[in-house]
Amino acid sequence: MADNVGTVTAVYEAFGRGDAAWIIDQLDDNVMWDGGVRDSGLAYLRAGQGKEHVAEFFGHLASTLEFTHFEPLAMCDGGDVVSVPVRHAGRIIGGGEIAMTDEVHVWRFNNEGKVVEFNHFLDIAIHERAAAARSKQYEGRTLRVVGETLEVLQAGESFEVFELTGTLDAGPPPHAHAWIESYYGLVGETAVDVDGVVTLLGHGDFVSIPAGVVHSYRTLTSDARFLVMTGGHRASAFFADVDANVPPGEPNPETLPLLVDVAKRNGLTSPLFS
Repeated sequence: MADNVGTVTAVYEAFGRGDAAWIIDQLDDNVMWDGGVRDSGLAYLRAGQGKEHVAEFFGHLASTLEFTHFEPLAMCDGGDVVSVPVRHAGRIIGGGEIAMTDEVHVWRFNNEGKVVEFNHFLDIAIHERAAAARSKQYEGRTLRVVGETLEVLQAGESFEVFELTGTLDAGPPPHAHAWIESYYGLVGETAVDVDGVVTLLGHGDFVSIPAGVVHSYRTLTSDARFLVMTGGHRASAFFADVDANVPPGEPNPETLPLLVDVAKRNGLTSPLFS
C-alpha cells in the first residue's frame, strides 16, 4: 500500500530545499492543480492540469512570493486524501507584506500513490492586497497602450483611475477581463461596444462594463478623452505590460501577436484568440 502521508511529508521537505522537479515526479501526468480557484490575477493561484502547469506554478511562485515563514502543522491522513494545515507569512516581491496566516492543502492520490489532485484553501484576498501594493508603482506614470495614452491617476487600490487620450479611430480589439470597468466622457466622442450594444460616450456620459463581458471602443474624434475606472489593481499592471512590450499604435500583423501574449498572461480573453 502506498504511503501517501510519507509522500506528502517528503514533498514539503523537497519544497524546503527548492527541489520542484522531485515534487513533480510524484504527480500523475494529468494532475488537476487548484481546480475551481477564482481568478485573482495571482500567477501562482491559477487552475490548471498536467505537470507542465505545475512546473509553471513553481516558477511563478518563486518569482512572485518570498516566504518568511512556511510551516506544515499536521498530516491529516484520510487514506487517498491527505489534508495539511499550513501556516505561512511572507511578501509579494516588489509589493506588500503577507501577515502570518493559515491555509489548508488537500492532496488526493490514485492507487499507484501518485497525486491526481491538489488544492490550496486560503484567504486569497490577503495575497491580493499584497499584490495590489506592487501596482502602486504605476501611479503618476504615462503609458502608451495600443493607440492611446493613459495617465495613471490612481493605482494599486481597491479601484484604479486613468485618464485616456485617444487619436481618431483608435481603440482596442474586442476583449474581456475579470475586473469591472467604467468610462466617463470628458472631451470628444467615443463609440463603446458592450456585448454588441453600442453607446455614444460624450462629455458627461457614463458607460459601465461588467466583469467578463466582451467590449471594445473606437474614438470618433481626434480629441477624444475620457476617464477609465477599474475594480481592483490588475488593470494598471496590464496597461504597464502593454506599454513595456507592445510598440505604440494601432495593432498590425507584427504587433498583434505581442498584444495577444500580453493580454493572455494578464488573464484577458478575446474572440481573436481563437
